[in-house]
Amino acid sequence: MELDRITEQQDRSATFELIRELADPGVGEPERWEIVYALAQVKDPRAVVPLGRIGLDLDRPVEVRRAALRALEDSEMFPEGAELRAWWENGDDVVRASVLREAARGEADLLEPVLRDPNHVLHRYALIGIGATFEEPHWQQYSIAALDHPDPAIRRTVAYQLGWDEPVAAEPGLHRAATESNTEVACAAIDSLRYYSSRATLRLLHELARGDDARADAARDAAAGLLSDFEDHRSGLEQWLEPVADLLGPTVPDAAPTPGQPAPRWSKPAAPSSAEIFAMYSDPDGPWQPKLAALHSGHPHHDHWSEIPAADRSALAAFLSGHPDPQVRSGCCRALSSWNEVDALLTLTQDPHEVVRKSAVYDLRFVRPSPEIATLTWDLILSGEVASTRGREALATCAAHTPPGELDDRLIELARNDLRESVRVEAVRLLGDHIEPLLPLLAEPPLLTWAVHTHVLYGCQASGHTPPAANALRGVDNLHMAAALASLADR
Repeated sequence: MELDRITEQQDRSATFELIRELADPGVGEPERWEIVYALAQVKDPRAVVPLGRIGLDLDRPVEVRRAALRALEDSEMFPEGAELRAWWENGDDVVRASVLREAARGEADLLEPVLRDPNHVLHRYALIGIGATFEEPHWQQYSIAALDHPDPAIRRTVAYQLGWDEPVAAEPGLHRAATESNTEVACAAIDSLRYYSSRATLRLLHELARGDDARADAARDAAAGLLSDFEDHRSGLEQWLEPVADLLGPTVPDAAPTPGQPAPRWSKPAAPSSAEIFAMYSDPDGPWQPKLAALHSGHPHHDHWSEIPAADRSALAAFLSGHPDPQVRSGCCRALSSWNEVDALLTLTQDPHEVVRKSAVYDLRFVRPSPEIATLTWDLILSGEVASTRGREALATCAAHTPPGELDDRLIELARNDLRESVRVEAVRLLGDHIEPLLPLLAEPPLLTWAVHTHVLYGCQASGHTPPAANALRGVDNLHMAAALASLADR
């Protein structure tokens, strides 16, 4: 098979042949994992049932079952909710490893017992499971503690994952991991440290970059990215940057714009006709890359979905929102929002697939204001089901459908007491310059990162407040905190 072509074009005509090859016990492991990658890129919903059957079949070789389950994971079509729990109850450790990796916040009770036991055979997979949306300190502590686990595979896993949420408490452990003897663990830690904007980390990466091994290569790459961030923020921070001034390049004045240079021109894409849309997404075979790309095409200032005739929109909305492919249901949310098809979007907020629910909640932000949407999204925040990007987007949608000022008391409560960093930061942002009730937060230690503190400081800049607690923050080794304090001093 032409795996490169199949992968590039997301050619679903090859789906069932790929599955047959994957299930063949005579296929070598390198080739089998190439097939897994191809299936993950093709993302054909017709593959879900046969791959699930292979993964659950205890009579098949373990390597075949593991590959089938991984193809489901990587294609973002793994079971969710009740079906996921059924797999946990009926599966062996091969299945349970996948369940833990794919567990959402609603499956916290499955993750917790495995996380509590560092010797559990599935401990690493539970740590992978909390790597994305489990941002509360309670969950972060499991990953931070695992930086000292005797198994290097586990240390490598958490060293890599701690680059996602960037908990302040992980920085010392990542420094240790970056200098340990296991090169793979060290490189994973170094890769994460590029997101920890402290002078101590910049200095460490610079020292590690002096060698000529893989660790030094990783450190040079990470240091370059972090150094660029420091140099972008150097204006007004000269004193704070003095301990690492020797690592910074010379100040380069901003280049003057070239006179007479024409602005780049954008060609407006032709809007597909309704008949073309029906035909395009009705055929389950063939290359799907252009079909999926078309769902997201257009220009930020021009939405080609608005050119669809109003008389055709209702039928198209029903067709796209009821499509068997979750990528189509997710991708069509922009069109549904453009057409103000609120009922279809509300239905998709209850979709079986998280990626669809996320898109529906996000795009509901742009329809006409509705108390029903405000209530739905507020209830979603209170449920605890969403965190990270989904939590932030749900709160922003709620605010878009709530009259100005009416949400303020609830935003203050979230900013003060919620344990989800994303929700707290978004609450501070939405309060704007109504920041006075949050000033006591500046005297508290960070729950996860310094983001809440920096956003409160920017709110003080906008409102004219001079918080006494700001002086105590000047000793914090964080670039973004230093920049926020400088902006407060410069107003």
